[in-house]
Formats: sequence, C-alpha cells, structure tokens
Amino acid sequence: MDYFKTIISVYECGSTMDLAKSLSDVFKPPYVIRSYTQTKGRGQYGRSWDSMLGGLFFTEALLLENILGFSTFLSIPIMRAIKKYVKDVKVKWPNDIVVGRKKLGGILVERSNLTYAGVGINVCNDISSISNIAVRICDFANINQTALFYEILEEETQLLGEFVRNGFQNFVEEYNRNLVFINEEIQIESDRIYKGVVLGAGKNGELLLETHNGVAEIYSGTVLNFYEETLKI
Repeated sequence: MDYFKTIISVYECGSTMDLAKSLSDVFKPPYVIRSYTQTKGRGQYGRSWDSMLGGLFFTEALLLENILGFSTFLSIPIMRAIKKYVKDVKVKWPNDIVVGRKKLGGILVERSNLTYAGVGINVCNDISSISNIAVRICDFANINQTALFYEILEEETQLLGEFVRNGFQNFVEEYNRNLVFINEEIQIESDRIYKGVVLGAGKNGELLLETHNGVAEIYSGTVLNFYEETLKI
C-alpha cells in the first residue's frame, strides 16, 4: 500500500470531502482523510448520508490528469474487498454498492485543484431507520471497519496504475459482470429522462442504453425507482 503514504484519521468532522479539500495546502497528494462519524456527510447531488459510528467514511485526495471513468473504476477495488465478506455485492451504475435493491455504499467524486473521492460504506453502523433500503456488511459476516479500510486501499493501489495508463477500458468487463441491472429496462434521469435496456458500461464508464432512438451514451445521471423515494443515504 505504498501509494497512500499519508492517512489522517479523526473521530468526527462535518464531511471527509470538505476536510480533505481544506487540507490540500498542508499535505501532498495522494492522501486519505478518514472519520469515524460525519455530521454533514453527503452523497451524489447533495443527498444526505447518515454517517453514524460503525460505518466506514473516508475521502482520497489524488493528483490525476484524467478522471474520466474514475468513479466507476473505484467501485472495482471496493467490490473486490467487500466480496470477501458479502458474495452477492453488486454495483448500480455509476458507483453505488448494493446487495439486491438495498444500498451498501456509495462513491462521490469531485474535482477542484485535486481529484477527491469520497467513500461511505455501511459496515456495522445503525441503519434501523432505513433498513428497508439499506444493508450493512455485518449483516452477512463479522468484520472490522478498519481492516476493510486498509483492504480497499490495498486493492486500489494494485489497480490504480492500470487506470492511470489506460483509463477505465480494461475494467469494463469486470464492471459489467457485476452490474446489477444489465440487460434490464430502466429509466435514467440525466439531461432528460431516458428509457431503455442496459447494454453495460462503455470504455469511459458511460452507461450504454438501448433506446427506441438507438444507443444512448449517458455520462451522468440517476437510475429512477431503484430505491424507494424515501432513500436518505
């Protein structure tokens, strides 16, 4: 795990994403900020992420020239690490980690002076208020969130060089094998509402959707009606 030489752990912060950004003048990338709890954790599109003690919450700060497909790539090392504990873990495009129709984790990538990748995973935290739409690793196996944290970083370290050299394209096959709704008809909200059959992800992490008007290439968006509307994480 030589790549991530600087790892900073705090007990509580607003969000590891915001803290990582505020420290960009203090630490040289790549570095990782981990917090045991977050008071203002967030996911895609500013959605609140419940970040109670027992979960795994961290943000990586990286210096990457090209981040096209990085958020989809990052789901690969995370899934590899989690599969040691939960065999049925899958990915919902672009980068939600799921078991069935329940959310296990998510990834948020933002870019300013550096690339920041925030990760939140339900490990042993209390999800009783959202148990109809969320799931934890400890529901399947005994696990220590610190051990999982280092296992993810180790998996990522082994794969990151390949991503930097060749982008997402060499990970497409593994990603599509684990894509939860491949060959199913779905609706995606992006610049407009798309409806079609999922063909898989493309070489840059885009979703390929077979529609009445041909194959649509969608680079960002939300799969509609995958979770219940009461989703909070």
